Amino acid sequence: MKKHLLCLTLDTDPDGLNGQAPDRRSLKWKGLEHLRELPEHMASAPGLASIPMTWFVRADGQLESILGSATYLLEKHAEFWTRLASQGHEIGWHPHLYRQPTADDAPAIIVDPIEAKDELERLWEQIKRIFHPTSFRNGEGWHTAETYAAVERLGFLCDSTAIPGRVGGAAHPMNWEQAPNQPYFPNPQNLCQPGNERSMLELPMNTWLLQAPYDAAPRVRYMNPAVHPHLFKSAVANWELACECDGVDLKVWVMIFHPDEVLEGQGADALCARSVPDLCRNLTSMADALRRRGAEFEWTTVSNAAELWRIHQQCLIA
Repeated sequence: MKKHLLCLTLDTDPDGLNGQAPDRRSLKWKGLEHLRELPEHMASAPGLASIPMTWFVRADGQLESILGSATYLLEKHAEFWTRLASQGHEIGWHPHLYRQPTADDAPAIIVDPIEAKDELERLWEQIKRIFHPTSFRNGEGWHTAETYAAVERLGFLCDSTAIPGRVGGAAHPMNWEQAPNQPYFPNPQNLCQPGNERSMLELPMNTWLLQAPYDAAPRVRYMNPAVHPHLFKSAVANWELACECDGVDLKVWVMIFHPDEVLEGQGADALCARSVPDLCRNLTSMADALRRRGAEFEWTTVSNAAELWRIHQQCLIA
């Protein structure tokens, strides 16, 4: 029998950063404030039990420059993170590697691989004093060989940055065009190619085909349970067929959403539902699809999924 490990992840980005017109200047977190009771909402939803999420928390140079501390969110919501951890949730690190010396400056991605590596190492010297994560996700979904190796040297056991099939726009460093859509050990010279076992495992943000109302055809998007339920249901139907044709007996599915995508009052959006109840409906829809197929599944954190995947691979070799 196939088993599916389902990972629900949240990037604690500020409101307005994600979408068709991203605002990198935004440093307001109404969406995050709105989600303080999310675990309780999910636990009470029909067909859902308590789901251990992975919360990727922003801690980076932009927060340091503009808000006074790279660990601003970790400190401001310290009690919340502690409560989540006590309930079985995971807290991961999610830096956005921007340069923004002052609030008047436009944030710019640090695209130079060596400079980006140095920035990660500089930030870690501050963050590790109060924060001990094992899961990492780089902001805006990109890595270079240098940044991936740096995060690995810092002691992280799993990364969840790849977005298989997606390529950034002009001058954007993201390129996962040929990356696998399941866990793998990246080749040190080409992160899109599987290589030999290494200390940090890649668990991609899984992608599937989903068509928004403004798309001419379905597009490769990451699995976002915050979209409108009718869009999500259509993507699930295609995903079910793909799962049936796959002979792999342990699959990992990493879903991702952002706080403002479930924040009511943000205004109409053709893609995101702006609704916690709709988020819960979509999670139930995915679980129901697996139940219909008679497949075993488990909601778990990214780090635990990585550990279970490693154990499974070792059993296949033995």
